[in-house]
Amino acid sequence: MSTARTTPRRRLAAAVLVALAVTAGAAVTAAPAGAAPAGAAAAAGQSPEQNAVAPFPVKAWVVGAGPTGFLSAQSGSRLTYRWTRYEDGATTVLPDSGYLTARRTDIVATGSGDGVFTLRDMGAGTDPLEIDVRPLGDGYSLAAYAGTRLVMKKANATGGTDLHIVGKPDGLLVDHTVTGLPADAEIAGITLDSPESAVVRYTGTVDGVKRSRAAVLDIATHALVDEYETPDVPLSGIAVSATHIAWVEKPANANAQVVVTRRGTTETVRHDLGTTANAAIQLVGDWVTYRQFATYGGGAWDPKFALYAHSLTTRETVKLLEHTTSATPGPLGTQLVRGGTFDQGEGLYRIAPGTDGTRPAVTLVASTGEPTTLELVKPDVPDTIDLDRVTAPVPLQWTLSRKSGRVRVELVHTATGKTWKDDGSHFAGGVVGIRWDAMYGSNAAAVPAPNGAYTWRLTADPADGIGPGLERTGTFEVTRRTVPHDFNDNGTPDLLVREGAGRLSLYNTSQPLGAWRIGAPETLGTGGWNAYDRLLSPGDVAGSAHSDVLGRDKDGVLWLHQGTGHALAPRTKIGGGWQVYDKLTGGSDLDGDGRADLLATDKSGVLRLYKGTGSATAPFKAPTTVGGGWDIYNQLTATGNIGGGPAGDLVARDTAGVLWLYLGKGDGTFAARTRIGGGWNTYSQLVGFGDADRDGHPDLLALDATGGATPYLYQGTGDWRAPFKPRTAAYSYADLYPYTVF
Repeated sequence: MSTARTTPRRRLAAAVLVALAVTAGAAVTAAPAGAAPAGAAAAAGQSPEQNAVAPFPVKAWVVGAGPTGFLSAQSGSRLTYRWTRYEDGATTVLPDSGYLTARRTDIVATGSGDGVFTLRDMGAGTDPLEIDVRPLGDGYSLAAYAGTRLVMKKANATGGTDLHIVGKPDGLLVDHTVTGLPADAEIAGITLDSPESAVVRYTGTVDGVKRSRAAVLDIATHALVDEYETPDVPLSGIAVSATHIAWVEKPANANAQVVVTRRGTTETVRHDLGTTANAAIQLVGDWVTYRQFATYGGGAWDPKFALYAHSLTTRETVKLLEHTTSATPGPLGTQLVRGGTFDQGEGLYRIAPGTDGTRPAVTLVASTGEPTTLELVKPDVPDTIDLDRVTAPVPLQWTLSRKSGRVRVELVHTATGKTWKDDGSHFAGGVVGIRWDAMYGSNAAAVPAPNGAYTWRLTADPADGIGPGLERTGTFEVTRRTVPHDFNDNGTPDLLVREGAGRLSLYNTSQPLGAWRIGAPETLGTGGWNAYDRLLSPGDVAGSAHSDVLGRDKDGVLWLHQGTGHALAPRTKIGGGWQVYDKLTGGSDLDGDGRADLLATDKSGVLRLYKGTGSATAPFKAPTTVGGGWDIYNQLTATGNIGGGPAGDLVARDTAGVLWLYLGKGDGTFAARTRIGGGWNTYSQLVGFGDADRDGHPDLLALDATGGATPYLYQGTGDWRAPFKPRTAAYSYADLYPYTVF
C-alpha cells in the first residue's frame, strides 16, 4: 500500500485541461462515424468540425501528439520526422533529425548538444523559441521538454542531484530550482505527463531515513506536491493524472502488476498483468491502459503488444487495440497509440475517457492504409491457362497484405471434383504461390489436369499471429486442344480396359511418355460392360468434341456411349443388324471432313465404310462398300494418319502375322497396301489410341498374347515407308490378359 504526502499547492487536472482547451480550439480531430466501440461515448477533445482521417507513414512510430497534430518518425536510410495535422492531413517534413515533443502540446523541440534548444510551435506556426542555457553555467542536462520550459538536472554541492525548470518568458532566461527534493537525491527517472506535471522517481534521505519515492512535480510552481513510497522491487512504467498516480511493479519470479493510487489517499488498485515482461502504462480517465513494450521503428507486429485498459472502478479489463508499436500522451487526458484494429486497420488511434466511467473511446485519427487482418491484396492467377500456348509449370501467385505463415493452395476441377493441394511458397513483397505443373498426383502416378473450370482456394495464417487466418477463392479455366482417344479431357490419349468383372477403366498414358507406368485407373463404368461382344473407340462421332465409345451387344445392336470429357453418358441405340460384321474399327477420318468414321468387315470379307455425321442420334451415314477380300485379315485397326498422307490410315494383319498399311486417300478409299513387317501374330490386340508421346504422329499399342499380356508401344513416325519406330515396353508392370483393351 502506498502512502501519500500532500502539499497545499497541489494542482488538479482541471487547470491543465482548461489551459489545453484554450490552445486547442477547434483543431482537435473528431471520431469518424463508427470508429469507437459500441456503447462508447465521443472522446474528450474532439471537435464536430473534424471527421477526416489523416495519413500515417508506414513503418513509422508516433513521437508525440498535441491538440492540432502529431509527430511521427519513419525508419529508412535516415529517420524522417513529420508533423501531421489532424484537421486536413497536411504534413510537414522536418529537416535533419533528433526531434522530441513537449508532451500533450504542439511543440516540437531539438537540442544541439551544446546547451542550445529550439522549440517550434507547429500548431501556432510562430517563430521558433531558442533557449540557450549556457549562461547558467556548466552541468545542466536535459530531462524533458515541458511546453516552452525545460526540465533539467544538475549535480549539487552535496553529491545529490537538483532539478531545474528553465524557461525564457518575454525573452528572459529564467532558472527555478525544484523544491521538495532531499539534498542527496539520486534521480532514477522523470516521466513527463504534460506541460504542467511530471513524476520524479528518486532515492534520498527523508526524515533521516533513506527512502525510495515517486513524487509529482508541479512544473508551474517548480515544486514536488505529492510523494509516494515505492517498493524495493524494479519499477517500469509510471504515469500520473489529476486524480491518480500509477506504476508497474516487477517482483522477482512473479507477474508484473499495475499499482494505481488515488492521489492524496492510500486507496490502491492492483492489477496482475499476467506476464513478467515490462509494460508501459497511462491513465485515461478512470482507466489505466497498459501494453508490453514493442520495438520502435515500425518493426514486426506481435499480439503480445496489444493495448488493454483496466477500470479503476469496476475492475473490468478490455482489449482496445490488437497490437501496438508506440504510444504517447495526447491532449485533454487522451492517449495516442500507433497500432491496429480488425475493423479499421493500421494507424494512429486516440484513446479518450468515456462518459461517466464507460470504457475508453477508440478513434482512428490517422491511417497507414494497411489492414490489421491478413488480407489478399491482389490475386495473380490467369483467367485462362491455355496449355497449348504456355509451358508448365504455370505460376499461380497471390500478394498478401503482410508476411504470412503456413500457406495452402487447393485447386478443384469443377466437373469432376478432382482436388490438388500443395503448400505454397513465399516470395519477396508478400507474394505467395505455387508453380503448378498442371498435373494431378505426384511422381509416377501424376496425370495431366483436365480442361475446364477450376476453383482455387488460398488459405494462409498470419505469421505474427494477429487476427484470423485468410481464406479466399477464385476461378480460372484450363484449355488445350482436343486430342483423339482422350476420355478425361486432359490433352493425352487414354487406354480403355474392360476387366473380367465387366468394369470399364481408364488408364492415363501421360508420364513418362512412351513408357508410362500404370497408375490408379479411373472408373468409367462399375459393371455391365460384359454385355458387349465388341468395344471400340472411334473418336468423336457424336459431335461433342470428346471421344465416344461404341459397343455391340450379343444381339447385334450397336450402342453409343457419348463422351463428356470426364465420364461416359448413358447409352443410346444406334441400330441393329451389326452381328453380320466380324471386325469393327474406328478412329480415323477417312474422307477428310473432320469427323471420325467407322469401318466394318462382314463375314464374306467385304469392307464397308460408315462415314461419321457428328450427330448423337444418327452418328453414321448409310454404308458404302470399300471392297472385298478383307477376310484374309484377322485384325483391322484404324490408326489415324500415321503415314503422312491426306487422311486417316488403316493397318491390317493377315493370318501369317504380316502387318500391312493402307494409306487413306481422303475420299474414303485407300491406296494399295504396303508391307510393314512380319511377326505381328504374337499380339492378341492392336489398338490405335492416338498420339501418346505427343510428337504429332499417332501411335499403336500392341498387346502381347502370352500370359501377362505385356503391352508394347509403337511410336508413329509419319513416314508411310517406315510408319513405326521399334517397339518399347509400355508399362513396367502389367497384367491385362484376358482383358479387352481399346
